[in-house]
Amino acid sequence: MEIIKFKGVKKRYYSGTEALKDIHFSVKRGEIIGIIGPNGAGKTTLIKLILGLLKPTEGEIEIFGKNIKNIKKLERNKIGMVLDTPGLYDDLTIEENIKFWQKVYKKNNNEIWNLIDRWKLTEKKKTLIKNLSAGMRQKVAILNSLSHDPELVIMDEPTSNLDPEARRDIVDFLKGFKGTDKSLIITSHDLFDIERICTRIIFLRKGKVIVDGTLKEMKKALKIEDKVKIIVSQKIPERIIRENNINLSDEKTTIIPEEKLDKILEIFRKEGIDVKRIEDEKTTLEDMYISIVREDEENVGYN
Repeated sequence: MEIIKFKGVKKRYYSGTEALKDIHFSVKRGEIIGIIGPNGAGKTTLIKLILGLLKPTEGEIEIFGKNIKNIKKLERNKIGMVLDTPGLYDDLTIEENIKFWQKVYKKNNNEIWNLIDRWKLTEKKKTLIKNLSAGMRQKVAILNSLSHDPELVIMDEPTSNLDPEARRDIVDFLKGFKGTDKSLIITSHDLFDIERICTRIIFLRKGKVIVDGTLKEMKKALKIEDKVKIIVSQKIPERIIRENNINLSDEKTTIIPEEKLDKILEIFRKEGIDVKRIEDEKTTLEDMYISIVREDEENVGYN
């Protein structure tokens, strides 16, 4: 089931700025979507359109199978969110904040209290929000977003400005959405976290969807191959290099496409070339991000 659908959506502000240009995409139940792109790409505008905080200039948006114009409060209550202003009440405790939002939504998610234990917040349930660290405040914001057991959760920069321990806790938790029936949308500049958490990535650039797909699909679209580095104990003979079109980074090291690894290892075995070690040279999401931005700036494709 598609719980979000954008059909030819454009958003133009009164200033004349066209923030989004002919956006088409959908989100299925259970998908974990990462929305990435440079500042000004249209990420915040897109999120605000999903939440109904902005109206599209053109096109149609469907949420839970209904035109967003016809969405009632009951359907909106199926959405949880963590935005740049997390909606915490500083003079309430952790426990009071969570219970407040459960009363607002008139629905309880008892798993929240298990998560409090997991995040070692049990002893701080009676602590005022204003006395918490940034990492703990972000955890409470996430707890609030899930307090009413939503079907769709939207998080803006959930791991930014956190200490390593808090970041690890949140990333591990968000990875746990995989295989559930909940849909998660994350916007972030932290591409390493997006790569670890998300099952699909939407890249926005200048208001357009440049790439939409899994990491594997993105690599295929960009014609990028994962590679491996092979380090051997002796100089590789010129004949082997020539016959197998091997590129060397030095006389004892070659970097080849991952798909050719078995073939090259078999050749080395037959030739008596001792392999010391093999290292992954996988292309990361950050590598692809830089590649897309660079090619776009040079006006090569992605129009």
